[in-house]
Amino acid sequence: MKRKWHGIAVLTLSSMLATGCTLTGEATPKTVTLSDNVKFESAFEENNLIITHKASYPIEFKTDYTGFKGNQLYFNKKNATYLYDIESEKTDKLVDAPFYLLSEDGQRALSRDKDKFYVYDFKNDTQQFIGKGSESAEYRMYFGDPEGSTVIQVLDDNNGFRVEKTVLETKQKFSWNLGELIDLNGFAINTALASNEGIYIVGESFQDGYGLYHLLENGDMKQLSSLDGINSMDHFEFLDENTIIYNDNYKGKSGIFTLDLTTGNVTQLVAGGEDKEGIWVPFYKLSPDQSKILFDTPVQVGKEYKTNVYVAEFVEGKLTKPTLLMQNAELYAVISMTGYWSDDSNTAYISTTIPGEETIHTVEAFSIIKDQ
Repeated sequence: MKRKWHGIAVLTLSSMLATGCTLTGEATPKTVTLSDNVKFESAFEENNLIITHKASYPIEFKTDYTGFKGNQLYFNKKNATYLYDIESEKTDKLVDAPFYLLSEDGQRALSRDKDKFYVYDFKNDTQQFIGKGSESAEYRMYFGDPEGSTVIQVLDDNNGFRVEKTVLETKQKFSWNLGELIDLNGFAINTALASNEGIYIVGESFQDGYGLYHLLENGDMKQLSSLDGINSMDHFEFLDENTIIYNDNYKGKSGIFTLDLTTGNVTQLVAGGEDKEGIWVPFYKLSPDQSKILFDTPVQVGKEYKTNVYVAEFVEGKLTKPTLLMQNAELYAVISMTGYWSDDSNTAYISTTIPGEETIHTVEAFSIIKDQ
């Protein structure tokens, strides 16, 4: 039995909530969206979120989650990038080049033409050369921030194994020779995160050991956390300057966690689990205003695995009153890729497929607002 539950491939060089929940579903293997215009209540107290299933948008052409940005779908056709609006059903041609990666906000795209890499800015209608590399370099060149204002490139050549950051506005490049700073054995090369002063990475420093580090543009390397009890952290985001959210493990338990960088305290928001196929980790999609998240859990229906999708609100650093949005959904990838929030954080979009296919079949839209 193989779980159809895809995530980001991490390349290396070598519940529900914390109370937990059962993995076996009893419902029929059918995607279920909850009723329209319903104010949900938890079993114990009133929910602070008003949730409405707004619409289901069938997608009549072939496109996959790499171009999914909520009500905007980007797709390649005849070596060009197109944009489809699911509400107006209008299609526009953006650039005469195919994309392979979009910024989180959908305003910029990375594209490769043979051995040359470019960034296309859709809003300003500009093209910017970034660097050269083979087809495999696509997995080692990505946007370093949600707006796509920086590009991270991992290089391995005569100058050593290094990470390079390009600031698009100024065209400045900053480089760090990782072979001189950290143990490269098992280092994840596609998880560097850009900052205004440098980049953040997780690795085994030769000087200070394992931890989360801030590599500064002036060459300094600052440890932000020793990550005690955290064996790996392949994806993380900052909620504020002292708090990060990540999904992986802590002291042998999988789940979604927050880490306070000032105290070192770790809080489990959502628990993962283990079945006969091994340990599974829930994924999440953080809203732009950082007040809510979507998260997913696998559910076994007969001999197959489907996905349950939930929404929950942050209150004083913890998630409260998780609400089931979709039950036994057929998602091609984890919710961090198949889910998306509107800019105002009031609408959540979830893209679904049908078994055996890789393209988007339907986009479900939910209005999720805080009760005043």
